[in-house]
Amino acid sequence: MRPEIRKIVIDPEFGNAELPHKIAEGLSLKPEFKTKDELLEEIRHDPGDDLFKTAKKVLFFTENKGRFLKKCPGSKGVVCCNYYTINSVTGCPYDCSYCILQHYIGNNPFITVFMNRERAVEEIVSFLAENRFLRVGTGELADSLALDHLLDESGFFIGELAKRSLFDRVQFEFKTKSAEVERLLEVKKLYPEANIVTGFSVNIPRFSSREEPGTATLEERMNAARRLQRVGVKVAVHFDPVLMLDELFEDYMQLIDFIFSQLDQSKIAWISMGGFRHTLALTETIVGRNPRSLLLRGEMFPSDSDNKLRYLAFIRRRFYTAFNKRISRFFKENPPLYMCMEKAFMWSDMMMPLPEDVFRNNK
Repeated sequence: MRPEIRKIVIDPEFGNAELPHKIAEGLSLKPEFKTKDELLEEIRHDPGDDLFKTAKKVLFFTENKGRFLKKCPGSKGVVCCNYYTINSVTGCPYDCSYCILQHYIGNNPFITVFMNRERAVEEIVSFLAENRFLRVGTGELADSLALDHLLDESGFFIGELAKRSLFDRVQFEFKTKSAEVERLLEVKKLYPEANIVTGFSVNIPRFSSREEPGTATLEERMNAARRLQRVGVKVAVHFDPVLMLDELFEDYMQLIDFIFSQLDQSKIAWISMGGFRHTLALTETIVGRNPRSLLLRGEMFPSDSDNKLRYLAFIRRRFYTAFNKRISRFFKENPPLYMCMEKAFMWSDMMMPLPEDVFRNNK
């Protein structure tokens, strides 16, 4: 089921922009014209049962006055995969219990769509003036495809790369918890040479049904992934966040078996795994909004470098080792597997190829 959008709001400076009016017409909504501050005041005044859930049904169209292209922020002291992100949309229609965007409720709770996304393409061109290759994607502060049927992010970015003949220098990833791939299938048909990766975040069904309301089921995501693979789009699989609890260990092993028995291994770009980690402030948010969350089970301790709470190293090592062995059963050679947000000592302990080796083989 597609996310529900109940309101289209346009910054008065972009009152004549075509995209928001087209979306409003398609949804049979009458667009409203307000500044960010006016919209924020309105939602605070009438937040409904939950301000965050109410705001997720609002699309606000305005300008991004900062940079679009940024290096993935990572965390202090961890091994970085040298990934770049484009934040052309901020906010997500889904309400995952672990989402860091919950901290932005006060200042920007709605889904913001930036109308000047052409500048993101200009920033890509500037980057490539000094670098040979760029691995980039949307989805850091939004779901890349959940609203693609409305926003056409895939068509816009791949089309702009085509105009500049950049398919051999840019690999573009769309990360999602949806099964919304119809437009992306059309885009790949239009631009068969495009270097596209679609990254599916996955988790055990018991977790997804409780902690990721509104997202596609695992079966729906895998069906979408197979459709993409059939037309030549490579797929990435992101096991994140992994709840490293003894009671869930076998569930994760079964999840691995199900996923890799469904997919064509030759068309898997990369696989990531990351244990659940979070700030103390997010703990308070989870307690307040999802007091029965599975995320609150198990002991976690703050890291000495970034103060994020993590499972102890020996627990992470046990799960990562098991994931590596289980996933390797489905590959003739070493799987294109890496760890997300882990320090150098964990990479050394695991004796895994570093991220640059994984990505170098998947350009």
